[in-house]
Amino acid sequence: MTERSPQDENLLAPAPEKPRFKLALLLLLVTLVTTLWAGSLWHFSFMMGNGQSAPDAAGFLVWPNFILGIPYAISVLAILLAHELGHYLTCRYYGIRATLPYAIPAPIPFPFGTLGAVIRIKSPFRDRRQLFDVGIAGPLAGFVLIVPALIIGLGYSTDFTPPGPGRTTYEFGEPLLFRLAVEFFVPAGEDWNINLHPIGWAAWFGMLATGMNLLPIGQLDGGHVVYALLGRRGHRTVSYAALGGLVALGIWCFFGYLCFAVILIFMGLRHPPPSVQTGPLDRRRVLAAVAGLLLLILTFIPTPVRVI
Repeated sequence: MTERSPQDENLLAPAPEKPRFKLALLLLLVTLVTTLWAGSLWHFSFMMGNGQSAPDAAGFLVWPNFILGIPYAISVLAILLAHELGHYLTCRYYGIRATLPYAIPAPIPFPFGTLGAVIRIKSPFRDRRQLFDVGIAGPLAGFVLIVPALIIGLGYSTDFTPPGPGRTTYEFGEPLLFRLAVEFFVPAGEDWNINLHPIGWAAWFGMLATGMNLLPIGQLDGGHVVYALLGRRGHRTVSYAALGGLVALGIWCFFGYLCFAVILIFMGLRHPPPSVQTGPLDRRRVLAAVAGLLLLILTFIPTPVRVI
């Protein structure tokens, strides 16, 4: 996700800015701790799915157990930071002022250990090409790591027996990319109840974050792409339509999307215009936009989780 700073919109020649390495490192270290905890939780959940015993909640914080979360933590941080580095390095290429990628730790009860990552763009885009390239670079960079993480995670996954009647559990939604990967990399196909390996959960969370960021709303990555393609009026129309769809999903499928819609409204749906108004994008970028739409279809999860 990228965020613009409105007070800098009139700057045409961005001044150099000293990167805040200490803040970025501090947030990364805190997020490493929270994702290690989450990874240990997924590790023991994986063990229980294989019929093995696992410690109680306090046992997750014991150091030998804690470090078992390393495969998940490294995988999910690599995916999220690759996404933000895609934005950041493209900004550096064009001379656009932007912060370093900041990892966002999540409170310990949150099962994924992180709320994602973000950079803040602090100077305006010169034209639509820059806007498009910065917007699409993040999802494509993250996707490069999501695919191998998903394949490796499925490769280490096992079969398990679902809980019997009367047991409450959680069912996680499967994005289209996950279903396609199962067809190719899980020998038993649909007859297999997948006990997903923690690295697979890192890929799942990466797909969730990618799908949400590619929504064509406001200043999300998908919003950048749509503005670059369709201009201000087209962006406004698509943005309000997509927001309406997100609200509907939040009401009927997953309440978390309703909360996300409220956050987007609070942030504002208006997109700052580039400094120079240029014509339509070239064919190469239009094809990249089609790839971005395909990526949205592959990764978006209508109902990420529900209680059954």
